[in-house]
Parts: sequence; structure tokens; C-alpha cells
Amino acid sequence: MGAILLVALGSGAAAQIAEEWPDDDPMLGRQEELEPDEATAPPEEVEDFEAETGLDRIQFQIPFPEEKGGGVATGTAGNLEYVREDYVVASGGVELQYQDLQFQGQRVTVDLKTEQVTAEGDVILDQGPRRLVGETLVFDLRTKTGIVTDAKAFVDPDIFFEGKIIKKVAEDIYEVTDGMVTSCIDDNPDWSFRLSKGRVELGGWAKGKNARFRIKKVPILYFPQILYPASSGRKSGFLFPNLGYSENRGGLLGLAYFLTLGPSYDTTFYADIYSESFLGFGNEFRYRPSENTRGIFEGYVIDDPDSDELRWKVFWSHVSEQLPLGLRGVVRYQNFSDFDFFRDFERDFSNVAIRRLRSEGFLTGSWGQQSFTLLVDQNETFIADDDITTARRLPEAEYRLRPTQLGRLPIYLDLLSSVDYLQSARTDRFDQKWGRADLFPNVTAALSTLPWLSVSVSAGERVTWYSDSKTEDGTGLTGESLTRTIATANSNIVGPSFSRVFDGKVGRFGKFKHIVEPRWTYRYIQDFEESDQILRFDEIDFIPFANVFSVNLVNRLLAKPIDESLHGGAREIMSLEIGQLYSLDENVPLQSSADRTLTSTQGPVNLRYRFNPSRNTNLEARLSYSTLFNELFSTSISGGMRFGPHGAGLTWFTRSNAETGKTTGNQVRFYAGLELWPNHLRLDTQINYDFELSLLQSQRYIIQYFSQCFGYRLEYRDWQSVTRSDREIRFALTLKNIGTFLDLTGGTRNGFNPGY
Repeated sequence: MGAILLVALGSGAAAQIAEEWPDDDPMLGRQEELEPDEATAPPEEVEDFEAETGLDRIQFQIPFPEEKGGGVATGTAGNLEYVREDYVVASGGVELQYQDLQFQGQRVTVDLKTEQVTAEGDVILDQGPRRLVGETLVFDLRTKTGIVTDAKAFVDPDIFFEGKIIKKVAEDIYEVTDGMVTSCIDDNPDWSFRLSKGRVELGGWAKGKNARFRIKKVPILYFPQILYPASSGRKSGFLFPNLGYSENRGGLLGLAYFLTLGPSYDTTFYADIYSESFLGFGNEFRYRPSENTRGIFEGYVIDDPDSDELRWKVFWSHVSEQLPLGLRGVVRYQNFSDFDFFRDFERDFSNVAIRRLRSEGFLTGSWGQQSFTLLVDQNETFIADDDITTARRLPEAEYRLRPTQLGRLPIYLDLLSSVDYLQSARTDRFDQKWGRADLFPNVTAALSTLPWLSVSVSAGERVTWYSDSKTEDGTGLTGESLTRTIATANSNIVGPSFSRVFDGKVGRFGKFKHIVEPRWTYRYIQDFEESDQILRFDEIDFIPFANVFSVNLVNRLLAKPIDESLHGGAREIMSLEIGQLYSLDENVPLQSSADRTLTSTQGPVNLRYRFNPSRNTNLEARLSYSTLFNELFSTSISGGMRFGPHGAGLTWFTRSNAETGKTTGNQVRFYAGLELWPNHLRLDTQINYDFELSLLQSQRYIIQYFSQCFGYRLEYRDWQSVTRSDREIRFALTLKNIGTFLDLTGGTRNGFNPGY
């Protein structure tokens, strides 16, 4: 038998034999009562130690017999009593530790023979990050299993459950009777599932029968059975159903199943069932096989009863970093069945009127001043439902040399070169393919070393070869190659610059610098007489003759904070730029009337004003004025402010015909975000209005609430165009460790985070 070693004793007399003992049911019953003559007196050294120290608490050690695995339990108590050398009773705020277990209670017994611990009164059992608290406890030290009554459990990661009885039946498995499970730590949790019976497998699932989902104490939904993720990792299973409503498609029931395919792969299958006979199916596949490789594929198809067609979209994005030779690879592909898909099924207002799709894949690398890119891409433009233009690079290889100094001279060489195989097509009209090679070396010389004057000149020659060319009427191909050679020249002068420093405290700034900076630019591009025969694909092919000169006057205001340690160094807080372009060739006017009877070699006067007094405040205004018709024909103003979590912004732009003065565009876009209750309640809104059409194009209002363990999002959206409209209500309830519970979006996917 093992012996009890008392390390420190309290001043009280030896504890009396308890009047009642647990029955001998090993888990819930009472032990058999011991006869008084089985008790032994405390050793003499205990009484001597009490007298000498006068301590109020007892510190003790309980060594376990070798045949029971050995080891020592240590603890403290107000009183200690033993009825035999292998049975100990401690009381009075007992704390007991054995291996990775820590027990607390008002009364704790240790049976060395059965290796069983019982406790009652304010019971606490800690095992690493896991804690069980309750009224009584019976625990087997060998199997590390046991029962706690009127219990609560707090286990990693943020899983909390309680019950009339909680049984720890294995290292990571708990059984709950008449209990509750949640991820909230409050006594009255924001949300919970009330269960008649449940089983929690840490790292797996919490399973429950007769589950009542409650907000606070109010029951909301009933489930005969539930599966609740009891792990921060990804687990396969059905996601909570989505519910929603769309004015065009009716009510929605959305079903989804999340499937893990390994530590680096997972996928989600989903179905959308609408009351107006729309039926959609989709899949998301996510992968990250290594730290440097990741990607996602999305596909969706919907049976549209209005058009009696299957309409679809696909999207694939892939990134591979740190490939051999320092290369980086990217693939981005997207496609839709028709351009009306955007209007009918996309919710983002900026995507509703989309008319262009771009897909690409490239390998790129950079080595010092040099870079190389191998590119394949496709650009589709939707002109009408059955009229689409397509432009493809199949492929393009590009080499660049960034400005590199030649020796010690103030002369720099840069080079742009590319080789392409190109395709241009339009539905039922043409489909053309040709090759192209382009070489553009350029030399720049810096001619001034003065700090207030910068002067540079550059010259180059661009040579472009085409494997085919247009016929004179532009309707076909000649089958003959074409080489374009054009000379280019540029000159840039910045200055002479004037500046003045002002001392004076304005807000957090203590010093200002005003800079007046004229800028002069000359550009020349040689004319190419056979430009009408060039096959047009991108900006390389659209290089018109130019002999122009521009003048810009720039005013800049820099400010230096009083305390640079808090607000950083000097920064530009305001600028005003006015400029105009002039053509030096009378045959190439920069402004003209519709019938070209009025022309001018002067371009419009352009003004740009920026004001950025802080990193959270910005304002920008632009306008263009026609000197030919004395008419302001383009204006825009945009600005935004942020105050901590709050913010607001506005963009307003107008367009008009300078000759007739007729307005062609007049729109305003406004957004605002306000945190109504810090870290809890937030309101966001976005409004787009067209003054010309007197049409509220889009309005969107979102209110979000966040708490320690749940959040909700309520959104109202109304979208209008001249010919179509839609209205949606969206509601999402997000539960900690579960994800989105309900989402009235009519299509937005929600569920488990794949953990990327």
C-alpha cells in the first residue's frame, strides 16, 4: 500500500471520520461505510508540525503504489483525514493535482486502491485548456474518465456545453444529458442548442438529439438531430440551409454540402431552388497543396424558365509563387453563357452593366533591371446578345529592360520588345489570325544637375513587323507582311521651380512649403503612311502621328507635423494643376466641330485639384473646358472622410457635348458607414442616382450586428435600369465556429472557411 506524506499541516485537530460515505457504485453511487476500528491515528510528526507552524492550510503529498502506476498527487486543504493508508478525505477548499489533472472542491476523496477521485461542492476539474465545473464529480485516474453533475464544460477551441450530467467517456469524447451546447462564454449565451442528449467529440463533431436552437432563452427552430463542428479545422457535412427572396425569382431554398478532400483540398456542392421554377446547381473547389500554390474553381448553372435555357458561369483562379528561375505563374479564367447573366444574377452594382471579360495566364520573372513575361489572354466584349468580339494573345512573349545607365554618363537605355501570335474575331463577321514582332529601344539623357530644374531628352525608333495586313478597303487580309518603322522623340522640362517655407501652426502642422512648378513636355511620333493597312489589336498598333507640346503649371503645398513621431514626416496636403495641349501641326487639330468646319490646334484646358489634409480625408476635383466652344464639358468631384470606424464618400460627375451644350451624363454616387454601437452595431449605405434619367439606379442599406459569438447582417437592395429592375432582401446570421446560418441572398455561397 502507498503511504500518505504530510508536508505541511494546519492548526486544527485531526479530522473526524465522515458520517456518510459514497455508495459503492463506481461512478454515481455511494462507497461502503468504513468501520471506526479501521481508522488509524495521524502520525505524531503531524501534530508536532501543527504546533510549531500554526499554519491554517495543509500541504500534502499522496504517493501511489508502484503496482498502480506510481506517481504522486499533491495538494492543499483546510483539513485532512484518512481512514486507512489507501483512502484519504480532504475538506475545506481542497486543491489536488495529479499528472495533468487538477481538482478543486469543498470535499475531495482519493481511493488509492481503485484510483478513484470523488469531489463535491464547487467542483472544478482542469485538464490542460479544458475545464469541467459542477456540483459533484466521480473520476477514474487510470482511464481519465468520469462524471460531473449539474455541470458546465469549457473546452478548446471555444466549445462550451452544460448538462444535468456530463460524462467524460474518453480522452476527447463527452456525453451530455439534458444539456446545451454553444460557442458563447456568457451564462445566458446569445445563442445555443438545447439538447435532450448529446455527444461531443473534440476535433470532430458535436451530435445532439431533440435540438432547440435558441436566441438567448427564446426557442427559434427545432431539429430532431444536429451536427455541430467541435473543431477549428474543416469537417465534411451539410451546411445550414439558405433562405431568401428575390422579386424576379421568388423565394429561395439553398442547400449545400461541404466536403474535405484532405488537409489542402475541399469542395462545396450546392443547389438553389426558387419558387418561380428557377433551379440552380453549383460547385466550389479550393486547393492549397503548398505554401506557394493556391487556387479556387467556381461553377454554376441555372435553369431559367423565362428564357427556357441553361445559363451558367465559370471562374478559375490559380497562383504559383517561387517557381524555378524565380518565375511566378498566374491563371485567371472566367466565362458566362451570356452577358445578360450579369444583370439577372450578379448583385454587385459595378458588375450589373459589365460588358467585357478578361481571362489570362502568364509566367513572369524579374532579374535586376530585366524582366520577362509569357502571356496568354482573352478579352471578350459583349456588343449584343448574339454579337461578341474576341481578342486573344496565343501567346505573347515580352522582354523589358528598365532604364539602365550607360557607364558613368547621364545617359540611360530602356528597351521594350515582344513577339505575339494574335487572333481577332467577331461573331459571324470575321476571324483573323496573324503574327507580330515589336522592338522599341529608347535612349534618355539627363541634361541638368540643378536642384530647381530638371531637363531630359529621349529618342528612339520603334520597329513593328506584321505577318499580314489589311486590304485597302479594310474588309479582308492581303496575305502580305508589313513592317512599320517610326521614330520617336520626347523632351521634358520641370522648372524652374520656386518654393517658399512658412512657419505657422495650423492644426497638427507647424511648417509649410509652397512649391510652384511649371512643366513643359514635347512629344513627337513619326507618321506612317500605310497605317490604314495595320491590323489593330492593342496600343502598340494604335500609335498615331503626334507633334504636340503641353504646358502645365503645378502648385503644391507640403506640410510638416509638429510631432513627427506621431504623424510622420512632411507630406503633400494640397495640389492644383492647370494644363493644356497644343498641336504643332495644323492638319492635326485637337478640337473640332462635328462637321469639322471649326477646328483648333489647342486642346481643352484641364484642371485638377487635390486636398488631403490627413490620411483619412481626401478630396479631388477635375474639369475640362473647351476653348473652341467656350464650354465646360466635363466635371467630376470625389471625396471621402473617415473618423475611426465611421466614414462617408461621394462622387459626382457630369459629361456634355461641348458644341451643343447637351448633357450626356450626370450621376452621383454616395456611400456612408456609421458604427452606431462601438464594435457591435454598424450601418452602411450606398446610393447611385442618375440626374439625366431622373432614375435611382441603385440603393443598398446594410445593418450589421456583432457580438462575442454571433453576428447578423440585414441588407435591402433595389436596382433599376431603363428596361429592368430587381429588389432583394438579404439576411445572414453567423454563429461562431459554425459559419453563416441563414443567408437571404439568392445565390451568395456561405459556409465553412476552408482555412486558407
